[in-house]
Amino acid sequence: MNAVLQIFLLCCLLIFLGIILRFLSRKQLNLRYTLVWLLADICMIIVTIFPQIVNWAGSLIGIVDAVNTIFLFSGMFMILILLTLTFIVSHLSNKIHSLAQSLALTEKKIRDLTQED
Repeated sequence: MNAVLQIFLLCCLLIFLGIILRFLSRKQLNLRYTLVWLLADICMIIVTIFPQIVNWAGSLIGIVDAVNTIFLFSGMFMILILLTLTFIVSHLSNKIHSLAQSLALTEKKIRDLTQED
């Protein structure tokens, strides 16, 4: 990898890490939802510093070209992000359903109490 490209990528990844940490410190993002982004950024920083890791990982699983290894890992990362987001949406959907039921029961109790008076 070209040294200029390596420095540029490292700067971009460090800026991205700073943005994630800033969002976390301002409580704009929840830590458990950003762990995947933090892990991905740290992994990309490591791969940028040591680009031979891509060749080594590719040869381990039988991929000859480093670009194909990067595409494979990018696809796996996107699937991980989608799975994480699906988990979050599913969890929040269950919470909304539970809250709506609780609200309906509370409103019914209020109506029953006001009708008794």
